[in-house]
Amino acid sequence: MERFRYCAIIILTCLSVSAAASPSDSTAVETLPLPELPATLREPTARANYIIVHFWDAMDFRGTVRSRDRGFMEQNFANYISVFPYADEEARREAVATLLHKAEADSLAFCLLADVAEKYLYEPNSPMLSEDFYILFLEHLVNAPLLGNKTTRLRWQLEAARKNRPGMTAADFGYTTREGVRTTLHQTHSEEQLLLLFYDPECEHCKEVMASLQQNATLNRLVAEKRLTVLAVYSGDDRDLWERDAAALPADWTVGYETGWLQDTGAYVLRAMPTLYLLDRNKRVIQKDVQPHQLFMQ
Repeated sequence: MERFRYCAIIILTCLSVSAAASPSDSTAVETLPLPELPATLREPTARANYIIVHFWDAMDFRGTVRSRDRGFMEQNFANYISVFPYADEEARREAVATLLHKAEADSLAFCLLADVAEKYLYEPNSPMLSEDFYILFLEHLVNAPLLGNKTTRLRWQLEAARKNRPGMTAADFGYTTREGVRTTLHQTHSEEQLLLLFYDPECEHCKEVMASLQQNATLNRLVAEKRLTVLAVYSGDDRDLWERDAAALPADWTVGYETGWLQDTGAYVLRAMPTLYLLDRNKRVIQKDVQPHQLFMQ
């Protein structure tokens, strides 16, 4: 996509000694000039820290032509966020606070920025999806008077995002295996790691992901070596459907049926199917809402 085309230029700038770059395509969306890096900053993380904190220095949010232009804001937000993985946590927090403070100069621009952050960092199908980065925005946005009633939804998002975070013990829940045994997540035997997979048998994307996982050589090797346990859980109300589907899943996977209690209680917020968690043997979360391609490299 065009809005991501410039991201690579910024990332390369963070890690090299060049101070600025501009897109060569005259039809491209306008991009903000990169901040001029102090010559003393040579280390990649320090350079990335400086860039994200000063990324919007050239932007006047009172100049509404650009600040209210969704295409402009999306392009530059994507460029900005593309540098976050190279910066440290303190700099990310400072960068978000600095951006939102500047954006308060215009209420409509501020609301647009909040929408763009949600689109890029929270929507399940976004290639830049990042709960970690979105939390940094939410912690400010939930108390933003400019957003009015929208803060109610944002507070719910923040509450959901804070559940089952990496390092936390995953919330327990009960389920019935395809062998008819009633057990819980915490009682489930796991090897070095446990891949917890919430799925829907009628979900086409779930079918694609499940097929991909079954063909993943690394996953199969780890399961065979007793280093990984796979627990696939259907949380729904059609047990007959689940039983028909469960029988076709790999014999070395644990497959369970959950009646929907975990969603009703809010223990897990399943915004998209499938949803994957990687846990350690003690059921502590290693990765949350992880994408299949991020789990195992072939």
